[in-house]
Amino acid sequence: MKIEKIDSNFTVGEVTADGMKAYSIHTSPFKIYGLYDCKENNYRRMPREVAEKVNDGVKALHTNTAGGRIRFETDSKRIALRFALPDVCLFPHMPLTGTSCFDLYADGEYIKPFIPQGDFFGKAREEGEKEFYSEVNLGSAKMRDILINFPLYNNVSSVCVLLEDGAAVEASQEYTHQRPVVFYGSSITQGGCASHSGNSYEAVISRKLDCDFVNLGFSGSCRGEDEMAHYIATLDMSVFVYDYDHNASDTRWLGKTHSRFFEILREAQPDLPVIMVSVADKCFGKEIEKRKEIIRNTYDTAVANGDKNVYFIDGQEIYGSRADLATVDYCHPNDLGFCLMAEKIGGVLGEMLS
Repeated sequence: MKIEKIDSNFTVGEVTADGMKAYSIHTSPFKIYGLYDCKENNYRRMPREVAEKVNDGVKALHTNTAGGRIRFETDSKRIALRFALPDVCLFPHMPLTGTSCFDLYADGEYIKPFIPQGDFFGKAREEGEKEFYSEVNLGSAKMRDILINFPLYNNVSSVCVLLEDGAAVEASQEYTHQRPVVFYGSSITQGGCASHSGNSYEAVISRKLDCDFVNLGFSGSCRGEDEMAHYIATLDMSVFVYDYDHNASDTRWLGKTHSRFFEILREAQPDLPVIMVSVADKCFGKEIEKRKEIIRNTYDTAVANGDKNVYFIDGQEIYGSRADLATVDYCHPNDLGFCLMAEKIGGVLGEMLS
């Protein structure tokens, strides 16, 4: 028996665009944040030519849209998306609402994900590009500030917003902190395994501090290479956060790259606030302390050299007594884990931004 026959909360409405007007997100007053390239069939988080030089993982994942956002204001009671995905990312430990769906916030309040109507799972398994439609009813007509987050682990071919015909649509206010915070790290940084896009720790921090951000998390592929350091060093940003030790193959590699990465960044941007974070979970067992020591050494050396814009966060303090509740697989955070990360890292970020 289908679950929607038992619980109506699982029912997905009929596909309809009656009385709706389609808008391109690439035109005013809509604005896209968090993506380097925002053309249809070409959504990217960094330049392709740079990604190709870093490693094969970054080359494959830089077109995942983690951290991408659409912002605008409208009084439309109904908001819909029509979007196309070249394929659908299926994980055993992360829901499709996180890997492959957009989600909706109105006036800072989480509403729900845009779950494609029909047999999403069945269609997700089909070969070739797939088009989807999803609609959310906000219940009343009043002007709202709208935030739509892109999927964390999927490429997106195209997306358009549909609003009620005749509804007002205006630009959102700019972020209080317009220069973005840049995050570099592993699958955890990319957002695995949040239940929906807005629950990645960077997105939580962004809403709390009203700051723009760029997500440069690449699952299994953030290894601190010089090519990535040189690229990040060119970015205009307010704060840089890096926590890539999960993807360092061993302590030798981490020791070889971590301080080098910081030096490349610091040479280009001597006054940029930098936050270094060590691993939060227990995946590395006895090696955790050695990895932490390497990262801490980069920090201590910077401080000893007179650097006043660097901060170290001991990842082992993030989950605290709730570590057993904070991950899905002993490694990747669930929503509680991301909330705890946002509290710890966001607390330091808030001080730096203010």
